[in-house]
Amino acid sequence: MSKRRVVGGQWKLWVGLAISAAALVLALLGIDVQQVGETLAQAEYVYLVPATVGMVAYLFARAVRWRLLLGPEVSLSRCFWVTNVGYLVSNVFPFRLGDPARAVVIGQGEEISVAAALSTVVVERVLDMLMVVALLAGVTPFLSGTGSTVGAGVIAGVAGLAAMAVLVLLAFRPEWGRGAARWVLERVPGLDSERWERALDELLKGLAPLRSKRRGLALLAWSVVVWAFVVAFYWALMRAFMPGPPVLAAAFLVCVVGLGMAIPSSPGAVGVFHAVARYGLTVPFGVPTGQAVTVAFAIHTFQYAVGCLLGLIGLAQESLSLGWLRAQAASAGPHQAASAGPHQVASAGPQSSGSDPEDIGTEEVE
Repeated sequence: MSKRRVVGGQWKLWVGLAISAAALVLALLGIDVQQVGETLAQAEYVYLVPATVGMVAYLFARAVRWRLLLGPEVSLSRCFWVTNVGYLVSNVFPFRLGDPARAVVIGQGEEISVAAALSTVVVERVLDMLMVVALLAGVTPFLSGTGSTVGAGVIAGVAGLAAMAVLVLLAFRPEWGRGAARWVLERVPGLDSERWERALDELLKGLAPLRSKRRGLALLAWSVVVWAFVVAFYWALMRAFMPGPPVLAAAFLVCVVGLGMAIPSSPGAVGVFHAVARYGLTVPFGVPTGQAVTVAFAIHTFQYAVGCLLGLIGLAQESLSLGWLRAQAASAGPHQAASAGPHQVASAGPQSSGSDPEDIGTEEVE
């Protein structure tokens, strides 16, 4: 690793830590400690049971959706455990390496390459962004004082639609992507153009499922299921610490937290999560500050603990170490994936792409 890259990484780490520290101060500013104690004392902890069910259901639904992109040769159980490994990595390491880590782990099998898996992760994140924006559009007409959130939602929506349009275009016209990449590579001296073109072919394989109307509709349907379970999970945790919270509050909280995660932060989004959640409850719903902060800490702590536990189980299932995975995820990318050994970059095969690299773009749309 070059010295410049190390210095750049350290700079980003310190910026994230500083933002998290400032956000944590904002989250705790002016809270009534006595009110926090009363909220904890009066909490109905029985609601942690449905919260656990909701979180596991959400993770299972994510695994089902990811498998639609990866292909049937990757087992559903493996998708589930590797999904949790990704959350574990994001929780304990900086730079949000969870998604590259998922691609690296799933690429250890012989079903799909790391590069193809990376492109499926990108599709997933774009779908998530669009779902959050759609949910925000559904709840904001019933709320007041949410102008800044709506503005962020509009920006995210435009970006999400643009990104999805590019991904679908590349899925149907991969030769356009190859042509553009070739044009760029020819103008950059010192690059191994053939190596990068092989990496691009692997990335395009991961987009192949978008050519299927049936699979595209299934992806949208499961995205709705994923975020419905997230709202249910948030509502159950809110209900544990608040009497009768409206579902609308849980839905809006999911939106503001989802958009707020774009802010640089420490591992696990400490501070940023709490400040954003405090705003999402106090401004539009008038929840007392102490109660809102208690709910924020409860949701974050609960999902952090459960996510890390499931992630550790997933890591054991894959017989991998966290340190090795961090190093691999930090360097994961098309170029590295293309130069990895055959065990890591096995061909995606017909089960995930429907064709060989030469035939990408000629598959009949279902």
